[in-house]
Amino acid sequence: MKVFVYLAVLVGLVYGQCDPAANCSPPDCRCFNDNTTPGGLKPDEIPQMVVMTMDYSLNSEFAELYDQLFTVTNPNDCPTLGTFYLQDMNTDYDVVKAYYDRGFEIGVSSVDGTIPKDETGWVDMIRSVKTKITGAGINGDDVRGYRPPQLNFGGTEEFIGIGDNGLVYDAGCVTSEYDTANTFKWPYTYDFPDGAKCNGQSAPVDKEFKGKWELIIPDFRFSNDTKCEVPQGCTNVETKTDAFNILYDNFIAHYEGSRTPYVVIIDAAWMKTDFKREGTVEFMDYVRAGFPDTWVITAWQSLQWVQNPTPTANISSFAPWSC
Repeated sequence: MKVFVYLAVLVGLVYGQCDPAANCSPPDCRCFNDNTTPGGLKPDEIPQMVVMTMDYSLNSEFAELYDQLFTVTNPNDCPTLGTFYLQDMNTDYDVVKAYYDRGFEIGVSSVDGTIPKDETGWVDMIRSVKTKITGAGINGDDVRGYRPPQLNFGGTEEFIGIGDNGLVYDAGCVTSEYDTANTFKWPYTYDFPDGAKCNGQSAPVDKEFKGKWELIIPDFRFSNDTKCEVPQGCTNVETKTDAFNILYDNFIAHYEGSRTPYVVIIDAAWMKTDFKREGTVEFMDYVRAGFPDTWVITAWQSLQWVQNPTPTANISSFAPWSC
């Protein structure tokens, strides 16, 4: 930690400090140290965003499971949506294209789950998977997001790969530091080399990446203050009620806090377990029925809101969330 702080101070002297009032303003920039809500809105004016994200392979077998989650609609009667971060291995790109055509976001993860060893590896891996995605008839400009394999945040080398391949944001920085209602962070950019220390990894503190966003992910908390990076990692989730509760309790922490985007990370292993899938379906139905100011959207749609904050009173006419 001392080394990380030293580097942060050193690069601050080289690049200058990020200042929301002077050199970093929306829609293309937001400081890591900006603890205000976007647009200065009060929490009860902010629509609660639930960002459902699915990792690893996507094929017809898994599609039958994921489809069970997205049967309800958002407050504007548009479909609920989510984001897939794809692993090339075992993925059927005809299925990927079908989800894209329905409005789901398609992002990049890895070729086979292996973590790159160097900068060239990150660049080549992201390019390889993005090429497969665009080869399926998906507009390359719509492929914006990245999540590293095994949630192993790659820092500077990863962001070089993101930049070289025309992506816009990372959604793989899990943090145990900013994981309570009082410390949740809004998405921020790396226009200045500053940011959270992701679990086990440092932020890209030695280089600036203008306009590149971080959709930071707090640890999930469960009973007896158990913490895990993803719901599947909490081994004490043993029933349908447990599966519902871990998702709902962390949702409420966001909802009753500053309304930062609530990012849920699941995969086929979670969905193939009957009670976990059933608890997740119940959670999706419950938050949409019981919380009229809650929207289930893609990661990119959540970043579009951060770039152009719109109060709940006007959100039904917010173009990026329309259908």
